[in-house]
Amino acid sequence: DAWAIDWTATFRSDAGEFWFGDQEEMGFGARVATSLTEKATGRIRSSTGRETARETWGQPADWCDYSGTVGGRKAGIVLMADNPGFRPSFWHNRDYGVFVANPFGLAAMKQGEASRVAVPQGRPFTVRFGAVLHSGDAADPAGWFKAFVARR
Repeated sequence: DAWAIDWTATFRSDAGEFWFGDQEEMGFGARVATSLTEKATGRIRSSTGRETARETWGQPADWCDYSGTVGGRKAGIVLMADNPGFRPSFWHNRDYGVFVANPFGLAAMKQGEASRVAVPQGRPFTVRFGAVLHSGDAADPAGWFKAFVARR
C-alpha cells in the first residue's frame, strides 16, 4: 500500500560559482488532493511530533506526513529530507494542501539571517529527498525514513 520515490539532485558549474538564494517556496514539495487537505480531512505531522500546518511551518524535521481520507479510504504522502553535511530542512506547510521540505530559506522560514548557499566552480552540491505515497492504515513514516537514509 505504498510507493517510494528517491530524488537526488547534484548541481555543478564549470563556468563559475553560483548560489541558491533564500526563498520560502524552494526545495522538495507536494500538493495533496483537496479532500486530503487540513481544511478537509487531513492531518500534518512531523518527525518531531508536531502536528498541523501552523505548528510545523518553519520548523526543522526529517519528515512530514500529510494524510487524510479520499474516496472513503485513508491516504497520504510523506516527504523526507536527507542532506547530511548541509543543514536540516525547514517545512513550508499549509492547511490548503501544499508542503515543502526547504533547506535553503533560513530567513524565509524564520530560522535566522538571509542565507546564500554558494556552489564553488567545479564542485558538486547534492541534495536528496524522498517521498512515500501511502494508503490504508499501515503508514510508517519513521520506518520509511530509516529505510530511506539506509539507501544513501
